[in-house]
Amino acid sequence: MWTSRRRDPDHLEALSLRQLGRWYRRVPVEIGADAGSDRARAELLDRIQDEWLRRLPGDPGMLNDRAMHAKWRRDWPTAQALGELALAALPTDQREGEPAAWNLGIAATARRDWAVARRAWQAFGIPVSGEGDAPVDEDLGPAPVRLNPPPRFVGQQEVLVDGRAGEPEVVWGRRLDPTRIQLVSVPLPASGHRYGDVMLHDGDVQGTRRFGDQEIGVFNEIELWERSPRPTLSAVVTAGDADSAQLEADLEAAGLAGEDWTTNMRVLCAACSNGSPGAHDHPGGAAVDGQRTFGLSGHPDDVAAVLRAWVAAAPGRAAGELTVELE
Repeated sequence: MWTSRRRDPDHLEALSLRQLGRWYRRVPVEIGADAGSDRARAELLDRIQDEWLRRLPGDPGMLNDRAMHAKWRRDWPTAQALGELALAALPTDQREGEPAAWNLGIAATARRDWAVARRAWQAFGIPVSGEGDAPVDEDLGPAPVRLNPPPRFVGQQEVLVDGRAGEPEVVWGRRLDPTRIQLVSVPLPASGHRYGDVMLHDGDVQGTRRFGDQEIGVFNEIELWERSPRPTLSAVVTAGDADSAQLEADLEAAGLAGEDWTTNMRVLCAACSNGSPGAHDHPGGAAVDGQRTFGLSGHPDDVAAVLRAWVAAAPGRAAGELTVELE
């Protein structure tokens, strides 16, 4: 357990700037096993930041740290205000690639302040389309995202969906801009998320997943940014691999979504989940007697109609009753 030694946290003003900076750098920011120690470190870091900025109010590095800690708490107004100060304190020709620009882009996107978000991404060196207050709308390709990741840093808030913390799960999405990703997988109901949900992510890669012949970094969710209106359903179907693929295609053609939860899902150890799944052997599930559970997204009547047509289209297919998993 980390403990504060040799410095009295109640008398920070008595320390020189050099001593204050040295102490600040020695305080671990990653969460440990002791929640009490984590809270104490979060409070200490907050107080040191306050004292530092009292003496050097225009320091871009500490302003960005302050903004980043506000981001961990999802205090978006504070994160944006401090981020703007941090970026403004840097010379224009030194802003490219700066964390202050990146963190400001996240905070402004969280608040749907598109003009500021666009300026932040451009300052960072990322070209984005549109101008002014128009939403940033890009297609940056597919990427995996870790839903409900455990907090990593002191003061960081866990992700809540409808007031509840869900189970972690890595699913696929489509990147809408540098910090938003929209789900194109049907998540398990325990995650609390739905197909079509839009999440904010931090851009900090933790692990990889394979897409074709590419290894693509896994982003961690920060917050549910926009809720999908489509409920999550499930049904047990009887189908071979080709029939299962046809069901997915039929659902997609109808503007719905489906995913074979039985064979597509793998439970990974922590090392593989946070790294590359190829490190250890984690086989997926297998259909038993052709039966597999499908995760489905859409209005129940619409999904039921597709299932009936799919069953009638070929022999050997069957579908059980629809279950509403997540309304």
